Amino acid sequence: MIDGEIRWALPGDLDVGLPGNPRLDGEGLATYFLRLFNDGIIGQMGPVGPTGPAGTNGRNAYAVITSAFVTPSDENPTSQFTIIPTPVVSVGQTVFIVGLGWVRITDILDNTTVFTTLIELIPSPEAVIVPGSLVLPTGPRGLSIVGPQGDQGLKGDKGDQGVQGDTGATGATGATGPAGAAATNSNGTETGGSTDYPMTNIYAKIDFGTDDLDITLPTVGTYLVAFQFGGHNDSGATREWSFKMHNLTQAADVSNTEQFNVVTGDSTATAFQYFWVFAIITTTAVNEVIQIWAVSSANTATQTIDFATAKGMFIKLA
Repeated sequence: MIDGEIRWALPGDLDVGLPGNPRLDGEGLATYFLRLFNDGIIGQMGPVGPTGPAGTNGRNAYAVITSAFVTPSDENPTSQFTIIPTPVVSVGQTVFIVGLGWVRITDILDNTTVFTTLIELIPSPEAVIVPGSLVLPTGPRGLSIVGPQGDQGLKGDKGDQGVQGDTGATGATGATGPAGAAATNSNGTETGGSTDYPMTNIYAKIDFGTDDLDITLPTVGTYLVAFQFGGHNDSGATREWSFKMHNLTQAADVSNTEQFNVVTGDSTATAFQYFWVFAIITTTAVNEVIQIWAVSSANTATQTIDFATAKGMFIKLA
C-alpha cells in the first residue's frame, strides 16, 4: 500500500504490457488480455533489410513548345502550337505559357498539337512565342474579390511647424515702363480786357477788345467751367438778358448752359447786377476753347457788360 492506495507489481512487466503491445492508460489486466486475444499480438520489428533497386526516372512536370506562334489577344484569343509529347497536359486544363500568360487547352491532336483560348496575358507579353518556351500546368485562375473598405483611421496629430526658410535672392530689375504723359494744368482763370461789351439783340461772344474770357481746356477730360461778370442797364426799361457757353473748337453751343435773367433799368452808371454761368464740360480733344455768349431782348439805349468785373475759371475733375 502506498499513500493509502493498493498497488500491485505484476511479474513479467505486465503492469506496462508486452513490447510492441503496451497496456492503455487505465486499462485493466483482464481487459488487456482480452484485447490481445481479439486483436492478436504484434511481433517485434525485425532487422533492416537490404536496399532495393533504383526506380525508373520520373517525367517532367512541364511541356516544351516546338513551334512558334503569335501571342493571342482579347480580339483574337485562340492559338495553336506543337509540343513534345507528354502526359502532363490535357484538354480542359489551365496552363501558363512563359512569356505569354494563362490559357485553357481546348483540344489536343496526336498528343502534339495543342489548341488553346486566352484567359489572361501577363504585363508586356512577347509578340511571338518561340520554340523552347515552357508550358506549365496550373490550377484555374482565382477570382479577384475586393473586400469591404475598412473604417477610416483617426486623424493624426498636426506636425510641428518647420523652420522658416532663408530669404530668397532679390529678383532682377523689371523693364523700364513707358514715359508718362506731360503734366498739364488742372485749373486756370481768364481776366482782362479794355472795353466794356455792348449788348445786342442777337447772340454774340462777349468781346472786351484786347483780352476776352475765352477758356482753353488743355487736355481731354471733364471740367467744371464758370464765368462771372457784372453789367448795367442804362436804358431805363426792364430787359431780359440771356447767356450761354459756346465750344469754339466744335463750333457748337454747350448743352444745357443757356441762362435767362431779368435786368431792371437804372440810369446810374454804378448800378450793377452780377451774373454766374456754370457748366460741366467733357472734351474730346486737347485745347478746346469755351466762350461765353450774350443777348438782350432789345437793342436800344445803353446795356453793357463790364470788363473790369469779368472772370472765367475752370477746374479739371477727371
